Amino acid sequence: MNRITGHLTPYLDLGKQRWQQFNQREQSLLAVLAGVLFIAFLYFVIWQPSSQAVANAERQLAAQQQQYQWVQQAIARYKKLEESSSEQQSASGSVSQRINRAAAAQDIQIARLQPQGQEYLLSVDEVAFSDLLSFLAELEQRQGLSLKAVDIAKLNTPGQVRLRKLLVSEAS
Repeated sequence: MNRITGHLTPYLDLGKQRWQQFNQREQSLLAVLAGVLFIAFLYFVIWQPSSQAVANAERQLAAQQQQYQWVQQAIARYKKLEESSSEQQSASGSVSQRINRAAAAQDIQIARLQPQGQEYLLSVDEVAFSDLLSFLAELEQRQGLSLKAVDIAKLNTPGQVRLRKLLVSEAS
């Protein structure tokens, strides 16, 4: 410690001599300048870096929260898929019952439902194309049936089609 004060003593003495050479007005201006420099030092060395660190932490938190929400949505999608696959596996009843159940869910009137060995042939006279697509998806995804062949004809009414032939069997 003595070595440090020994090196600093000449500089401190020189500083005191210079300070005393200034008149009262210059000393007060230098004191104000020292205060401003001290405040600037506090702002640029302490306040600004810490506020930037807080802002960075908030951005990271927002990113992690967004990632958490994405994971929660992915979990929800997974559970929904799991439920639909369990519904598909637990589809009960005969093939004709499941076809009728799917048609009733889409409000589709089946014109003909005819068994052909292990498969069923069905036709619908008039149905909205979007309802037909939902019906086909229902048969495959929820009722656990396999679509073997589809024959669709366009009708004169826009958006309406005729399902001439749909060959359905139990999914293997």
